[in-house]
Amino acid sequence: MPMVKLQLLGFLLISCLTISGQSLFPGAEGYGAFGRGAYGGDRLPQLVVVSNLNDTGPGSLRAALNKDFPRIIVFEVAGVIELKRRIRVLSPYVMVAGQTAPYPGITIKNWSLSLGTHDVLIQCVKVRTGLESGRQIDGINIADNPQKVYNVMIDHCSVSWGLDENIGVLKGGKGICISHCIIAEALDYFDHSCGLLAMDTEEISIIKNLFIHNSDRNPLVRGDTKKAIVVNNLVYNCDSHAIYFGTPGQQRKGMQIAALNNFYEPGAENRNQYIISISPEIVLQSKIFLDGNMTGHYFAGKPSHRVLVHNPGKRTVITNKVPLKYPEFNLIEVQEIEKYLLKNCGAFPNQRDPIDNRLIAEMINRKGKRIVNPQEVGGWDMTTNNHVLDFPVNLHADDDEDGFTNLEEWLNALINKGCDSVNSFSF
Repeated sequence: MPMVKLQLLGFLLISCLTISGQSLFPGAEGYGAFGRGAYGGDRLPQLVVVSNLNDTGPGSLRAALNKDFPRIIVFEVAGVIELKRRIRVLSPYVMVAGQTAPYPGITIKNWSLSLGTHDVLIQCVKVRTGLESGRQIDGINIADNPQKVYNVMIDHCSVSWGLDENIGVLKGGKGICISHCIIAEALDYFDHSCGLLAMDTEEISIIKNLFIHNSDRNPLVRGDTKKAIVVNNLVYNCDSHAIYFGTPGQQRKGMQIAALNNFYEPGAENRNQYIISISPEIVLQSKIFLDGNMTGHYFAGKPSHRVLVHNPGKRTVITNKVPLKYPEFNLIEVQEIEKYLLKNCGAFPNQRDPIDNRLIAEMINRKGKRIVNPQEVGGWDMTTNNHVLDFPVNLHADDDEDGFTNLEEWLNALINKGCDSVNSFSF
């Protein structure tokens, strides 16, 4: 594909026909995979360049996200954005293309990235919250009401050091998906080290994520959630629960859930030996289909075994029939999950920063621990960098006629380049 060097000071608009009937990006999976993100509106998206690490003002990430038109946000700067308050995204049709930043990428610190709109794609962004807020907040928060919040995908992100959940989804609509993320080291500062909560949400997919060093909720699906698939995730070194299907919501609606080919590797001091836990209070109308899940127990003096389900209330919610229509996804054999995820998860999987490299090494070597303060593991990598981006010619054209614009294919290639040889780890 021919390339052209462009130094953008604001935004660039290229006109062409609107594209519809295509998936969100090549290889998109799960509920929301056939949303169109920034291309989902009746206008073509504009490119907005983040050129500094300021919390506010021209060239900042906050200013880009607050635009009220369809937009694809790209980065000519790398480093840590130290927020003074949360970023709340309310205008739809937005893609945050963190993969366009130079090494070591973009990190959001101190406060939440909060999504309260529809048709959103966040890729290759690192959210590492920390203790600065003094409040029990999520790293990424997806919440408002189902009519406003739908077709939201968090893909290839690294989310850690949250004070409530690393990722929280509350009252989402259809098409919510968390995929290919590293969700790690939720802080135990408030005795609440939790990976991911999905509550009162119409549809959610949790696909191909690494959950590392979170005490609980890896994930937790609960409340009046209607449909959930939890597929091809790996949980390492949690404590009270790995994958948890929990308590009812106010409407006491039954959930429809499928958990397929997930893997749980306990740490040396974990209290929990089960990959699946079911709340004694779960609504009896719920239907949970389980297949291909596996544990690899690591308790000293005990052999590995495959105890799968903790169901202390003996709730009759497990079914042998799939209770929901699957969205599109590629199911990986559980024996291959660790190898695949260690190579392909998180922001910049082909060139991880020191924090993600440490987490991956701890997973491989079965080391590490849950933490209270990021300084226990060295804190943030404050490296900065900048570059001038080279964009494809005719951004919104589709030169190879495969349904994706030249810009979309270029952005996707930035994520996938080099994944198969990442960091020279051997398995």
